[in-house]
Amino acid sequence: MMGLASWLGFGSKAPAGSSAGSVPAVVVNLSGMRGQTVEKLWRDQPNLRTVTNFLARNVAQLGLHVFEPGVDGNNARTKEGPLADLIRTPNPDQTTYELIFDLVATLALYDIAYWFVAPDDKSTSGWIIRPIRPTWITDTKTDGAFAILHYEVSLPEVTESIVIKSEDMLVFHGWNPEDTRIGSSPVSALKSILSEQISAQRYRQQRWDNGGRIDAYITRPADAPDWQGPAKEKWVKQYKESYTGNTGINAGGTPLLEDGMEFKKLGFSSKEDEYIDSAKLALTTVASVYHVNPVMVGILDNANYSNVKEFSRMLYSDTLGPTLRMIQDRINTFLAPRIAPDQIVEFNVKEKMRGSFEEEASSLQTAVGSPWMTADEARATQNMPALGGNAALLVANLNQTPTASATEQPGGAPDTEEVQP
Repeated sequence: MMGLASWLGFGSKAPAGSSAGSVPAVVVNLSGMRGQTVEKLWRDQPNLRTVTNFLARNVAQLGLHVFEPGVDGNNARTKEGPLADLIRTPNPDQTTYELIFDLVATLALYDIAYWFVAPDDKSTSGWIIRPIRPTWITDTKTDGAFAILHYEVSLPEVTESIVIKSEDMLVFHGWNPEDTRIGSSPVSALKSILSEQISAQRYRQQRWDNGGRIDAYITRPADAPDWQGPAKEKWVKQYKESYTGNTGINAGGTPLLEDGMEFKKLGFSSKEDEYIDSAKLALTTVASVYHVNPVMVGILDNANYSNVKEFSRMLYSDTLGPTLRMIQDRINTFLAPRIAPDQIVEFNVKEKMRGSFEEEASSLQTAVGSPWMTADEARATQNMPALGGNAALLVANLNQTPTASATEQPGGAPDTEEVQP
């Protein structure tokens, strides 16, 4: 018991009357189809793994930055303070990337994720974040239909459980029409398509296990002359040496057929069995449930350079935008005030939304109206030494001069004519 509490940071024994089954439980239905759990489906079903990993990787790579709101409405990024330290090193075993990857992947599979947040004297920030698997939540203590008082947590291979108070648990979850405190796993919506894929995989495996091991054979007509003795042995030996695993110098050639023989080819036809189309349909369906454009996960039938470029930009607005907003709001509402009340976090989406260097350079020059980089700054991008002198100055065209505002004319007074009464 103490070992588990120590691993989490701190904990307490379950209050009297709070054992499993004695209080209303708010847990997620984790059972998959045909007795398969969500974890096993993720391990075995490539389409589900492809889409969930795609979401987690693309969110985790953004980076989670800490900002201090300014009086002018502009947020200034800071790398100092307990919140920045906590985000940079959430616990002794994870980086920021790993923490966010785990969070998004867990949300994708279960539609709910838990962070245990508690003070920690050993960390630089004075705090620690430990992800808690949804499968570890065995029971909860509720207060009516809205609040949860504590969570009962059990780790694998640990006999005793501990209780974590709700204020020490940061919960991320989606929407559930039956209970607003938990989400509803998207895997449930994929029950039919995943079940079909499981059946298809089992069928193909059975065909490989039970089917014949030949993909071609040779026939002789019924009225062909009797084939016995050295002639038959010679032909069979020649065929095996040329066209079977024991290849010889004639490997890859055309078989020489005698006495009206015919070459019959057998084999698996992916077109007739519609295997490729069914595989594409399965991946498209999984992607649609997670609001991912199928082109982004490998369905390239109608892809071209222009639409792939636009789909990449849409990824961080339409596809990942709601998830990013939800995570930011949960952290800024329930975590940041405990750690640093005057700071907030934001995902670094701007870096991903920026265009290519050529597009950005052209737009900046259009906005400024003149060159916006010195020669030395340009040389630095190519790892070339600075020249100094005029190379450190910003070049401006002679026909371009800054314009003064209407109230900043020479003499310090507006350039207006006095109107006589």
